Amino acid sequence: MDSDYGIPRELSDLQKLRSQYQPQLPPCLEGTTVRVEFGDTTTSLDPADAHTIARAFPHTYGKPLAHFLRATAKVPDAQIITEHPAIRVGLVFCGRQSPGGHNVVWGLHKALKIHNPNSTLLGFL
Repeated sequence: MDSDYGIPRELSDLQKLRSQYQPQLPPCLEGTTVRVEFGDTTTSLDPADAHTIARAFPHTYGKPLAHFLRATAKVPDAQIITEHPAIRVGLVFCGRQSPGGHNVVWGLHKALKIHNPNSTLLGFL
């Protein structure tokens, strides 16, 4: 395998094994049908901060929390989403590595592309 600098190098046995790992999607994101239950709306701890937070997050503050469900979950008021328009999803990173972070990015990207190949995943540091 070539390195970033064009100098060929050989991978260790552990690197070869790790490169074959394929994380699995959670059951609630498998397939093309997604079941969602909407819960309570988002709020702030201090009501005095509500206006500031609402201005900073106008598309999410005050909206209901979404809980993704397995296809077999028996929730009577769950919404079933079968149409998937292309969406842009932003993922905010804290600035350092975290255990399982790559799996989250990989799984989210794969799920977005399964539902609509024109969807985009953006990362923010």
